[in-house]
Amino acid sequence: MNYFSIIISVILRLIPHPVNVSPIGSLALINSKKYGMIQGILVALLAMLISDIFLGFSFASPFVYLGFMSYAFFGYFKKLNPVAAVTLGSSAFFLISNFGVWIGPWYPHTLAGLVSCYVNALPFFRNTLVGDLVIVTALSVALNLFSKLNLNFNLKEEFQWVKSSKAVSLKRR
Repeated sequence: MNYFSIIISVILRLIPHPVNVSPIGSLALINSKKYGMIQGILVALLAMLISDIFLGFSFASPFVYLGFMSYAFFGYFKKLNPVAAVTLGSSAFFLISNFGVWIGPWYPHTLAGLVSCYVNALPFFRNTLVGDLVIVTALSVALNLFSKLNLNFNLKEEFQWVKSSKAVSLKRR
């Protein structure tokens, strides 16, 4: 499990940020591409659950969670161009999460209400897409830089090293 991704996602979701600009989808996509779809889904779900403890849950939360899981689905396909994967993830998130909004009490449950819901959400889609493209680009550059510098943020490996290291001794002499 990539705990670093979860911690970063939670922190960035809790601090003030532009509406619908969140690292959760981007990190789900990147983790899915690097470690597999299950890992990407777990990163998104855990980051959302932890941050929603502080932010609160809504009627549309299950749809938002499904929307973020869609990023992991598209990130899993290694042959997809990263821009295409981000665009598909952002689009799926838009469609799924706003369907959940439409099902809620805010819009009439008619075709006109559904269309109105999606039209009203278009400015948020722009923020989601641009934010995801920027975040995935920044994270990809950072990960490439870290890999070239041989830096590793795998906490489990770090704790294993500390636990087995003779340099750290907790025994009394």
